Amino acid sequence: MWQNVIGQQRVKRVIASAIESAKLPGAYLFSGPEGVGKDAAAIELAKVLNCTGQPPPSPRLEKAGEQLLGSCDECESCLAIQSMTSTAVHFVHALPKKESGGDDEVDLKDIDTIREQLAAKSADPYHNLDIPRATAIQIAQIRELRMALSRSFVGGRKRVVIVSEADMMNVQSQNAFLKTLEEPHANTLIILTSSNAHKLLPTIHSRCQDVRFDSLTAEEIAEALVEREELPREEAEFLSRLANGSYSGARAMIGEDVKEMRNQIVDFLRMGLSKSRLRAAQQVDLFLPRSGGGKFLERRQATEQRLALLALWLRDALALTTKADAQVVNLDQMDALKRFVDRFGDARRIVIALAAIDRAMHQVRLQLQLRPVMMRLVVELEEALVAA
Repeated sequence: MWQNVIGQQRVKRVIASAIESAKLPGAYLFSGPEGVGKDAAAIELAKVLNCTGQPPPSPRLEKAGEQLLGSCDECESCLAIQSMTSTAVHFVHALPKKESGGDDEVDLKDIDTIREQLAAKSADPYHNLDIPRATAIQIAQIRELRMALSRSFVGGRKRVVIVSEADMMNVQSQNAFLKTLEEPHANTLIILTSSNAHKLLPTIHSRCQDVRFDSLTAEEIAEALVEREELPREEAEFLSRLANGSYSGARAMIGEDVKEMRNQIVDFLRMGLSKSRLRAAQQVDLFLPRSGGGKFLERRQATEQRLALLALWLRDALALTTKADAQVVNLDQMDALKRFVDRFGDARRIVIALAAIDRAMHQVRLQLQLRPVMMRLVVELEEALVAA
């Protein structure tokens, strides 16, 4: 049912209106920030379109007081879609390319990891797939999809194709996918989801109806953390303020010593801007999560968390610089923020520094070596914030 999707009341109304008026487009592009429910909404829409049970009364939308057509979450079709075993739904995502080269096929050693990740996605549509070396949606996957769509299907009312993080298609894959969009198949809905929709070709955009997802409010995130993760209200509210509108981001911080992480961020900035490469290198080693025999994926995720908190801290500094104090999130670090702004309070320079963090985040997601990425970030932050 639509309550499986956190917030996004405007989006729900747009989709429900299209369903009820029988005016669904051939293709949607669900775009917006990471961790706000784009995949969750795509999966829910697939269930609604294929539900064979009697949907219960949907919860009323808080603002409009209207009801939504929902799914029952209990019939065979709903359960199959949720478990990603339905023949009516094709879920396309980035796969690791064979290390040995050759065709775009998956190594046998990766199959168990892929299954584990899809099982986690099935249990929780807000789970971000994390598969080693899965940096692109390959053209072979698009060709396989086209072949599958050319065949008739049974087991559902409407076939739905979900391309998760569609911007991970390279240009070759996107051009191949255009043929699927240009030659729509009967009784088929295509849904692209993307946190970086600007990376998609204009021709892809022109053939999809764009539905923009909003960042979640702190209240929506806190409520979901209490209900779904059973967090104490105080902890849920604290994490929701730091999550920058992302439920996935808030959840990733559960169990972490976030206050200590923020202290490390302040130290990282101070040493990184000290013009001492030795001290900066030492601080990078402290900033990066310890190996401890853990998986690289876990270290990468932890590094992403730290970079997200660093970006949030600098956005707070930007808010103070532009006299937008009400937008500050790290209220308990106001003194440190004001000291930072006194020294580096040039709004233009802070914006350049934030762009450098975005680049570092992208490089970390590409699974590049973490220490060189962070050392390069130190150089770029110094160049951005410290006057020559």
